[in-house]
Amino acid sequence: MKNLSSSITVSAFILTILFLFGTHSEVNAQALVTHQGDITAGAGLTLTTGVGTGGSGEIGLNGNGFYAITDEIRAGLGISIFFGDFSPTQINIDGHYLFKNEDDLVLYALAGLSYWRWTFDTILGSFSTTTTGLNLGGGVEYVLESFILFGEAKLITIGGTPFNITGGIRLRF
Repeated sequence: MKNLSSSITVSAFILTILFLFGTHSEVNAQALVTHQGDITAGAGLTLTTGVGTGGSGEIGLNGNGFYAITDEIRAGLGISIFFGDFSPTQINIDGHYLFKNEDDLVLYALAGLSYWRWTFDTILGSFSTTTTGLNLGGGVEYVLESFILFGEAKLITIGGTPFNITGGIRLRF
């Protein structure tokens, strides 16, 4: 049953990405939200599934920053620290492709690399383990005066195939 739900999640994710590709349109350069050379940084909350005891979810704090390489492509780094059974730390290097970048709204697809470190406290001491994976997902940003609200969903290809949902605030520098 778990494989069926994972297959449904992956299928829904792929359909969402295909929809974003299919609805891509050229944007007017004067109405762009994100321009080449923009730097944004932010913080928020992340919920991840499949990493706690019995595959449960954990909540953590996220910090991230991005640099716009072009008007459509940006790259960045994000760090999430979770507060749960195994205290995982997640470091992501992600690239964004902006499908919609106008009228105070940005829609993007993301792909990247993920590094995870778990710490286990036992009677015998503290142990840790690490793993890496690929990130696939998408997100949305909405500009409100001096800050940007964002939300994104990300599937990570490590054991248990975690799914992250992150939301928060970004500032432009």
